[in-house]
Amino acid sequence: MPAISRIQKEQALRAAGIALRPYPTLATLAPAGDQRAADLALLDAGTAWERELERLYLQLLMTQAQAASGDAGQVFVEFSRKEGLAAGLEQLNRRVPHRYTAVYRLEGNLLRNIELIDKAHEVTPEFLAEVPLGTSFCQYVLRDGLFLTSNSAQDDRLDGHPYQGVMVAYHGVPIMDSTGALFGSLCHFDVEEQPLSDLEFEHLKAVARVIRPLLDGAP
Repeated sequence: MPAISRIQKEQALRAAGIALRPYPTLATLAPAGDQRAADLALLDAGTAWERELERLYLQLLMTQAQAASGDAGQVFVEFSRKEGLAAGLEQLNRRVPHRYTAVYRLEGNLLRNIELIDKAHEVTPEFLAEVPLGTSFCQYVLRDGLFLTSNSAQDDRLDGHPYQGVMVAYHGVPIMDSTGALFGSLCHFDVEEQPLSDLEFEHLKAVARVIRPLLDGAP
């Protein structure tokens, strides 16, 4: 099979509605001063662009393979083993409008974050790194097997909860280990109201069923 050219990959991404920034040129970089420095800057920017192209194209192939096979969990595992857990969760986060997608591990009365994806690419705040179980929405996931709210401010199940209306959208499912013991939770959440379709909820559950082996060695 002939190799897929860069142009063909760009065309495939655009046809799928995936945005790709223009290839960098000297005009798009800082004004040229030292020519050698400018050339090196252009080379670095071009390399970063090529890597982004490959990453997005691989994500597209994974999505297409999932659609063909219907096995969302296996596609996630294969992608994450190749690209890393963060890349797999980033792909999961791209599917939903929520700002955050995260994995939390239960440690006694504490939920410790293993990996967190933020669409805004900001430094993870301390209050999301470790969360007391008793003040988390994850406690309901661990107790009931799931917890879904698109607007916590209007959810009377959360009346009196300190984060009602603060963490507005939360959709989470449990992560179990191979023995059936509770490991933690996988969730999408946001400080603004966000819906989660039935399709994406099923996708979230499919990933939660297979993600545990990928977490071995996680900090």
